[in-house]
Parts: sequence; C-alpha cells; structure tokens
Amino acid sequence: MTPRRLVEALDRAGLPAHNPLDTTASECRSTPCLQSIVTDTVRIKSFATTRQAQTYAAGRHLFQVATIVVAFAPPLKPAQQRRYRAEIPELLDR
Repeated sequence: MTPRRLVEALDRAGLPAHNPLDTTASECRSTPCLQSIVTDTVRIKSFATTRQAQTYAAGRHLFQVATIVVAFAPPLKPAQQRRYRAEIPELLDR
C-alpha cells in the first residue's frame, strides 16, 4: 500500500488524515523513500524494503510496519496515536 492509499484508508476508517500533500520530491531526495505524504495528523513514508524502513524509523523513534513509516503530528495526543497504531497494521493487511 502506498502512503497516499493509506491516507485514504485512514480517512475511511474515521481517523483524520486531512489536507494530504505529496512531499516525495523534497522528502525523498535525502532519504531513500519511495513516496512521502504529509497530512495534518501524520507523515507517512514508504520504502523499497522493510530493512530500509526499519533503519529510518529506529533512528527517529517512529512507528513502522513493514515498508511504511509513520510520524505523528505533535498535537496528536498519545491516546489518538494509539488508535492510529492499532488501525494502520489492519489497513495494511487489507
């Protein structure tokens, strides 16, 4: 699943991911990501391999599932983050 499709799936699941902006051109120049989408609540990047995603996420303490890495916007409260963390793996399995 691409970050763009994950954003759409989050919205359908009732988890806000409003105002998506494709930042691939700027974000993936310095990072080996394939796609980067930023919304009001999350920043989602995809990588070619799980290992690349793990390496990127681990150094930054970000949420990672397979080839997807998610950073949460600062205003998102821990309880809200937990909802996203629970739902994202489910959405990626569909």
